Amino acid sequence: MVSIKLALPKGHLWSSVKNLLDRAGYGLRAAGERSYSIRSNDPEIEMRIHRAQNIAPLVEEGKYDLGVTGLDWILEHHAEVEELMDLGVGRVKVVVAVPQRYGLKEILSAGQDEAKVFSEFIGRIRAEGKSRIIAASEYENLTKELCGRSLGGFPYRFIRSYGATETFIEVADLIVDCAETGETLRKNGWDIVHELFSSTARVIANKRSLQSREKKDKIEGFITLIKGAKGAEGLKLLKMNVSESDLEEVVKILPAMKSPTISRLYGGKEPGYAVEVAVREDQVVQLIPILKKKGVTDILEIDIKKAVK
Repeated sequence: MVSIKLALPKGHLWSSVKNLLDRAGYGLRAAGERSYSIRSNDPEIEMRIHRAQNIAPLVEEGKYDLGVTGLDWILEHHAEVEELMDLGVGRVKVVVAVPQRYGLKEILSAGQDEAKVFSEFIGRIRAEGKSRIIAASEYENLTKELCGRSLGGFPYRFIRSYGATETFIEVADLIVDCAETGETLRKNGWDIVHELFSSTARVIANKRSLQSREKKDKIEGFITLIKGAKGAEGLKLLKMNVSESDLEEVVKILPAMKSPTISRLYGGKEPGYAVEVAVREDQVVQLIPILKKKGVTDILEIDIKKAVK
């Protein structure tokens, strides 16, 4: 039996990742009340929860064959891993923010580019008589790289924030943080002056694990199921009975991923067919009344958990 190890993220990514894996059929559950070990319906995958910040280097080192973490932490660690899939959940923006008292938001609103904004920022730091910038973030590498290319050689000191970076308003001149809408930063006195990139949860793999045929097969099966769960998002299965005389007219109005599945009904006074079709959830409310007017009967609407192509 081939066994692989999977690291899952705690924190803000956990609920959306768990929901996706559950829809894929894994049925995640904690091994105990305070346990970080996760049980699933697949005994060949050993799962454990870690901080998202730690997963990329753990996968790179081969402590895990697979991991789910944000793109931000993959880039922060310059992790040498294979990215297999963008899950599209847990979306945040990694941004640069400065105190609102510097008024740099107004400069951005006037159409100035980031280079001009950072130049103005340095000028206002100098005007306050400061000899260096205090830059705070959880992202040490990303912040140092930003300061190296954007501050024109002006001295800075990096301070690791260990979370809640927005609380550094009284002690830092610049922060690099993740934000969904930026509202928390604004309420705490910060203006976003630059967006580095958008980050979502990614499935990553250890490169050596992918060189093992047995592990690669298992990993590919995992990805197939996850893609199936993602592919089923927003889809419903409609099942219905259609008389032979109405079939052609009904098929014309049915949207589908592919051609609808049609099979002849057994028995009955009049010949008819059972029809199945996958449709978008937002189409259902308009489609069912139309189908009823076309003579369709016994309509069933069923949730689709996976759509494997």
